[in-house]
Amino acid sequence: MTGAPRRAALWIRALDWSGFASGAAGLLALLLLWELAVDFVSSGNGTIPSPLGIARQMRADGLAFYAEAASHTVSAAARGWLWGNGLAIALALVAVAIPFLERPILQLGVVSYCLPIVAIGPLMMILFSGDTPKVVLAALSVFFTTLIGTVTGLRHVDRAMLDLVHGFGGGTWSKLFKVRLIAALPHLFAALRVAAPAAILGAIVGEYMGGTETGLGLMLVNSQQGMEIARTWAIAVVASLLAAAAYLATSLVARLMTPWSREISIDIGAVHAAPGKPGGWLLAIASAIGSLALVLFVWWALLRGFSVPPFFGKGPVEVWNYLVDPLTGAQNRAALAREAVITIRDSATGLVIGSLAAVLVAVAFNLWGGVETAFMGVAIALRSVPLVAMAPLVTLVFGRNMMAVVMIGAIVTFFPTLVNVTLALAQTPARSRDLMRVFGASRLKTLMAVQVPSALPALFTSLRVAAPLAITGALLAAWLATGKGLGYGIVTTAAVSDYEGLWARVALTTAFSILLYALIGLVERIVLRAYAS
Repeated sequence: MTGAPRRAALWIRALDWSGFASGAAGLLALLLLWELAVDFVSSGNGTIPSPLGIARQMRADGLAFYAEAASHTVSAAARGWLWGNGLAIALALVAVAIPFLERPILQLGVVSYCLPIVAIGPLMMILFSGDTPKVVLAALSVFFTTLIGTVTGLRHVDRAMLDLVHGFGGGTWSKLFKVRLIAALPHLFAALRVAAPAAILGAIVGEYMGGTETGLGLMLVNSQQGMEIARTWAIAVVASLLAAAAYLATSLVARLMTPWSREISIDIGAVHAAPGKPGGWLLAIASAIGSLALVLFVWWALLRGFSVPPFFGKGPVEVWNYLVDPLTGAQNRAALAREAVITIRDSATGLVIGSLAAVLVAVAFNLWGGVETAFMGVAIALRSVPLVAMAPLVTLVFGRNMMAVVMIGAIVTFFPTLVNVTLALAQTPARSRDLMRVFGASRLKTLMAVQVPSALPALFTSLRVAAPLAITGALLAAWLATGKGLGYGIVTTAAVSDYEGLWARVALTTAFSILLYALIGLVERIVLRAYAS
């Protein structure tokens, strides 16, 4: 078999048909329940159309109506995906080749991940024109995932191969390109798979913020403001299908390019200090101070490097003066404090509720394997749904109130936590489970005594991953639903050209996200140390 038939056979074998079938069955069951719920249970307020109603709306609008906007969104997402991944891979190579640069590079990566794209969206609209804001936000959305995946893969290498290259006179760069880079391909493709739907999200956020003539994000705004409920849901479905298609396409390419590799997951919550030796806490504090200085310098350098006009671009000094100004500083600090308290409350509530729900569902999946088989694929697919496509739907269903805020935060937390914890429960060492079975332990007893403790690292990883997402959800909910909190403050200060207030709110949001990320890591070390002792 040669030529095209052989390539087609490879593509067919690359597909996971059993997983596809179970996922399709779960999706069909979900759609059927949705249709029945709308037809027989819905209160009739019209905020949740049935799947058939959405399909009729899409048919009435026509394929061209969605295709033109989707093409612009995909174009910006693809360019951002290329730029963000290219920069991440280049910095990962530098970090591994020059070890003393690894820590600051990874810390900058954490900052980029904790920088909510909803918060910096208005800044991008002010600083850039055309499609550039969409491309920048898409690049920022993929950067950290690919950076961590590539660094992990470059270090996940057979030492014997490195010794062999060294024995033939190869240096650091020879080892990097001849051994490490090839070994890193499975981890790299795992990161690219996650990054693909993230790029779609970044592009849609850029369109949602305005400053563009077309795109799914702009269509979403227009349909929501026009109370075109079925069309709003249809646009969200198209955005979700694009994200899912990007994920599946990258997965298929990964299977074809790395047929020898097993399924790899990327732990983007694994970047944190681990002080465990004498003086470790002092080293951690010094590292935190150094990281802060580095971030402030990069902030200042980017403004100067891109020649941002001082009227729009406010650096650390201008934000500090905004906070300590003798005439208005106290008023400015009070406003920021009020908004921050609301955002902290909203994001923490969503994070806790979403995580608890995810753990309970993961336990149910583990106890009843048939349920997991049917719906795990659906959960993985829903994990790729863009937040900006989801938030308006939640607002339509629950209204502009606290319930909508909690639901948005809980949903963005739920799916990554569910997927990670479910996989961790399933990967508990078989010998531990067999030992419990020998002693007559029930499934539930084995789950609580063995599997749950072994899944704690995955749970804390999920919390670190979800924490910035919960904050982004709270910001978006404040903008779309409640009109309270840092999210609404960011929008209003941008609207009235209060750029000192805008930059101060973006900085405060980012700082809160980083602190929450680090706090979860601290709690993890305490809990895991207690279990280990």
